Amino acid sequence: MLEAWQTISIASAAALLLSLWVRREYGGPAALVMVTLAAAALTCLWVAYEVVPIEQWRKESLPVGLAIFALPALAGTAIALFQAHSEGGRLHGIEALYLALLWTTPAVLLYVSQRKPFGSELADLLWWAGSSLAIYALVPVAYARIAGQSVRSYGLSARFVRSEAALISLIAPVALVIVWLASADQRFLDTYPFYGGDGWSLVLFEAAYGATFVALEFFFRGFLVFAGQPVLGVHAVPVMAFAYCLLHLGKPMPEAVSSLIGGLILGYLALRLRSILAGVVAHLTIAWGMDAFVLSRS
Repeated sequence: MLEAWQTISIASAAALLLSLWVRREYGGPAALVMVTLAAAALTCLWVAYEVVPIEQWRKESLPVGLAIFALPALAGTAIALFQAHSEGGRLHGIEALYLALLWTTPAVLLYVSQRKPFGSELADLLWWAGSSLAIYALVPVAYARIAGQSVRSYGLSARFVRSEAALISLIAPVALVIVWLASADQRFLDTYPFYGGDGWSLVLFEAAYGATFVALEFFFRGFLVFAGQPVLGVHAVPVMAFAYCLLHLGKPMPEAVSSLIGGLILGYLALRLRSILAGVVAHLTIAWGMDAFVLSRS
């Protein structure tokens, strides 16, 4: 089992390596912004897991959730203001709306989805899945309508050349190997699967569970990246990954830390492919694979 400092160190090295590719593709400023936001996100995780038990006082608290997600929102706002100023303009209403949704949506989603209105394990988990699906889908759709954009432009495309299709085909096997290794960690054995039932109730839960990850990819790698491009440019990717990383507070620390690197990689991949398909494949493989491997080990 890796210690916290080891996990942070590995993620830091991965972020630095990724920054070399970002520098080549998008230039030095993009790489610098990515490294800076990655460092900020990893610092937040270190504080949350090793200094202040954020999950204990964040849970079921909307104000605390809003305070936490204000961090990536403030970073995005600073970038947007700098870009607007350098272009001799200012932020418009639709850009301010995007930044407001970047800030409030994850906090509201966590607050609403963590309610337990039914007192039944399966029913409450289905509430979590259903409310997450609704928020992840409705916010981008409403924004697209207000902004006069196409929902399909938020990565809902499977257009990629043969070499990129080969790349996507490698994602599932690689993800399965990583998940198999991680599933031996006691922290993951204690966390997954979320539902302890079996039979058709387990099938129902896993179907709803998988659907939430498709919607999650649509929101983070789709909406936040593609609707964020006119506001933040390529910096929409690290800003998105910062927020996505903080969404994992309360999960096992290796998962929270790796979500930052995964969010960055899948974000840049979505930007290149103009599609969230790679993220969907990766997320479903990881989610269902982890549950299957933990159940097989136990």
